[in-house]
Amino acid sequence: MMQARQKEAAKLAAEARKTAFEAAKKEAAEKQAAKLRDAAATSQSSPDLQNNIAGSSYKITKYAKCKLVLSSIKDTISQNLRNPAKYSAAPVSNEFSKYDRQIAKSISKLMPTTDSVRARASELIKALDGQDCPRPISCCLFANKIISIVKSRNTKDKTFGNLAFACGYVMLLVTNQVPDAMDYLLAEFNRVCIYTVPKHLHALNAEARNRDYYRLIGYQEENGQFESTESYLTYVVAYVKLYAAMIQTEIKGVRHPHGLAEGWKWLAMFLNSLPATTATACALHAFLKMAGFALHKKYGSQFMKILYVISRYFLPALKEQGNKMQAEAVNNLQNYLNDKIYLEEPEGQYLVQQLLSKELFM
Repeated sequence: MMQARQKEAAKLAAEARKTAFEAAKKEAAEKQAAKLRDAAATSQSSPDLQNNIAGSSYKITKYAKCKLVLSSIKDTISQNLRNPAKYSAAPVSNEFSKYDRQIAKSISKLMPTTDSVRARASELIKALDGQDCPRPISCCLFANKIISIVKSRNTKDKTFGNLAFACGYVMLLVTNQVPDAMDYLLAEFNRVCIYTVPKHLHALNAEARNRDYYRLIGYQEENGQFESTESYLTYVVAYVKLYAAMIQTEIKGVRHPHGLAEGWKWLAMFLNSLPATTATACALHAFLKMAGFALHKKYGSQFMKILYVISRYFLPALKEQGNKMQAEAVNNLQNYLNDKIYLEEPEGQYLVQQLLSKELFM
């Protein structure tokens, strides 16, 4: 009897230690998340603005630290490039300029063809793997240049989807050889478009809808003037298309560090956390248009449940807003569901059906 009681006491003590350990671990994780949240908030906006903005899904991911480092590196590079005389004493300045031009030139030549993807990926891997430029700098330049293709190409052209898929192949091939580059790609995506996180910032009142708010949600500013909402939505769609193209890309023999499983998480988080607005509707349609076919192919009936949620809850919430909603945003989503676009392979997804194995790039 005594032995049984001792065993029971030992068991209870072990469970208590386990519970205490898990509680301590959870507390430490929450403290770390709070530190990252504070750092991100400090780097992006003033305290007054934060008090007036509600984040529907202000997700602080494992890329938050990388994003802050990315911003610091980009500031250094920009200063070097804008003020060559000031930094003429530092030889590394010229190296940054050289790599900046080299990477930009390579990406500017990217076309949605097998040969072009192969050549550009090879050039970029060589540039990022060089010994003269620090890896963080080269990865930062690569992420910035390939995502800024949204600004240098006509995103309204029907062929932009093909180009986005080509970028997806290049990103996967490069990050397969230079794994660090993926963190910089994700940080850059999150920087230029909050919906790639995904997150949404809602201004609680008219006072909060000021210049800082528009900067936070990604409006571009030129000569003191913000771009139009139409222009903003065009870029939201383009960035999300590029992000979705990267996620759904698959090459036999190449491990994807941020593939369809992450796309599935993104979609679930999006529908669970973000409100139905014109911007979120545009982002959701862009994502489904590029990655819906691949997600349906992999997840089947589970993906159909996601579409049911969109049809049953998201679309009605959009329609309830009446004149606040752009009819095109609602119609695009409705047509995607009604016409079962997810059953159709997107044009350009596999380019010319040749980019299916790693050997093609060797």
